[in-house]
Amino acid sequence: MLANLKARFESYCQIDNQIQTLNKDVHSLRAERKKVESEMARLLQDPGMDGYSEIRMTTDNSTIQIQRPNQWSKAWTLSKKDLQSGLNEYFQKTRSPTAEECFKHIVDNKTKTLVSTEFAFTRIPPQ
Repeated sequence: MLANLKARFESYCQIDNQIQTLNKDVHSLRAERKKVESEMARLLQDPGMDGYSEIRMTTDNSTIQIQRPNQWSKAWTLSKKDLQSGLNEYFQKTRSPTAEECFKHIVDNKTKTLVSTEFAFTRIPPQ
């Protein structure tokens, strides 16, 4: 029984080592991709590039979708601290609070902070 358990532990360690190696490779590739994205953003700042919202790649027929600064919003997240702050702010300035108005107040205020000031790129594989 113990020998069988040790064998499973050995398999676990081997798989975990492979995962750690792959994670290092992925981290490296993400950093490299970020550098390329920075270069693409710099090139897209040229006034002659204003009309581009996507570029189709001839090599694999995929499309790179371009999201320009101040024209898209980051993913929605709300920390407990932000929620508490929004609730406090709403209830301090509202005489007859409602759940709908409170929700709208928090969403509206949070949405303003999510507008990105950077380029974003999304690769859409061919269909």
